[in-house]
Amino acid sequence: MEDVCLVGFGAIGAIYAYALDRSSKVRVTAVCRSNYSTISENGLEIISDKVGRCSSWKPYRVVRAVEEAADRTYSFIICAMKCVPEILSTPTILGPILSKLTPDSETAFVLLQNGIGIEDDLQTYLNKKGLKTPILSGCCWIDTTAVNGGKTVTQYGTERLALGYHVPSVHEDSSNFSENLAKQKLDSLCNMLHSGGVTPEPVDDIDAARWRKVLWNASFSTICTLSRSTVGDVLAVPSAKLAIAQVMAEVLSVARATLPEKAAATLPDTVIKQIIDHENPGSTFKPSMLVDLEHGRPMEVEAIVGGVLKRASAVAVPTPRLDLIYAGLSVIQKGLLEHRQ
Repeated sequence: MEDVCLVGFGAIGAIYAYALDRSSKVRVTAVCRSNYSTISENGLEIISDKVGRCSSWKPYRVVRAVEEAADRTYSFIICAMKCVPEILSTPTILGPILSKLTPDSETAFVLLQNGIGIEDDLQTYLNKKGLKTPILSGCCWIDTTAVNGGKTVTQYGTERLALGYHVPSVHEDSSNFSENLAKQKLDSLCNMLHSGGVTPEPVDDIDAARWRKVLWNASFSTICTLSRSTVGDVLAVPSAKLAIAQVMAEVLSVARATLPEKAAATLPDTVIKQIIDHENPGSTFKPSMLVDLEHGRPMEVEAIVGGVLKRASAVAVPTPRLDLIYAGLSVIQKGLLEHRQ
């Protein structure tokens, strides 16, 4: 049995923690910060098209904070919390666990989060400490939601998890990076998830997969949020649908200027139409960014939009529409953060 620590027990974290538990190969320690009482007292009801139904399910261990989880060695540390570096960076959140790592540690980090460049601060920390710890990340294509006050997680339709490992860029210290270890960890995680009944798909270039995902998030998520509208409502307005395509075109330009030539070739112009046409014109779906706003929670502005803009600045690609979107969301985010204080 392998020990896995999952930080962030929302809908996505719960589904994949449950899959790992079903594999019978893993002991899951779940760090449940805001929903500790609910999970520890009642367990979780899961209603899923992919992994079935289960009542009162609990992971092997439920703890309130990362400090409590830092009492043992883990094969994987899975981060499924929202990526909001404006509040806390990933190394800060994981501090108690990171402090226990040694150069001989074979732990791997797995980032199941939205955005571009979300691995940067963690990679910088690991490099400074001289650690060979690989960073994997995944793009979750899944419709899952926590309902009933967080007591139930529902998942409908298909599910797919693109998984890969990050390779240090030419500008980063790669002396401690072990591609063999990263591949071993990726294979091991995919095998465990597959045994648990979900659909992990190992990819050759996780950065290209992330750019494909952010094409949707930086356009649909942001415009739905700014307009307080569902995906179907946005698609019903021709000017809004055009704006979606124009924003995607900006993101695509940044991606191609950032990625290696082979990876950039996996993102042709036709990907924009494919993504838009894939959406149901009558969809009532609300992106998680909009749901966070409606509940007064901080949004993933920096991870989803700020990360793209940082890459755009580095390669001198103009992004006037994204700049405007970022400005509007930043004003809203400022209010949300001030309300928390």
